[in-house]
Amino acid sequence: MRNISLIVITATCFILLFCSGCLGQQPAQPAVTQGVTTQATPVAPVSSPVPSPVPTVTTGTPTPAQTITDSLPQDMAVLPPATAIDIGIDKDRVYNTITVTFIGGPGQVLVKNVLVRVTGSDGTVEQKNIPVSNNQVSTGASVEMKGTHGSDRVQVFVTMGGVVYKIKDENMSYTYY
Repeated sequence: MRNISLIVITATCFILLFCSGCLGQQPAQPAVTQGVTTQATPVAPVSSPVPSPVPTVTTGTPTPAQTITDSLPQDMAVLPPATAIDIGIDKDRVYNTITVTFIGGPGQVLVKNVLVRVTGSDGTVEQKNIPVSNNQVSTGASVEMKGTHGSDRVQVFVTMGGVVYKIKDENMSYTYY
């Protein structure tokens, strides 16, 4: 009976050592098919925002080092409740001025930049940053941008932790009688 217990304990130890070795192995190298390397692309959960490169955007007078880029994310990000922020967008019916206001929220201390892009119904594109003071965006800070009589697309991008997220993408239009 004692020999059977010793064999079972020894076999269990070998199985545990084998399994722990399997878990620590490196993943297999990517497959090569006809000169094309394929790699698995990780998929982020639905609630996780997709990180994108940080754009450099002009504010005020541009310097040679500052340029507007099109490396902004195309997909909307849903920020977790602990880092959520709110942005208000309003369009004046008379002058077509679009006002974008930083309202704040639980994640406002993480926000380092807010970029607003307005694409007018006439095809014009204008970008502005909401003003930053002391390396943070203040609650109530806003920008005004020129709109059109038609439907204007307003996109808002925030930079948090060095990652840019697209948090608003709305069409602003009014029916005129």
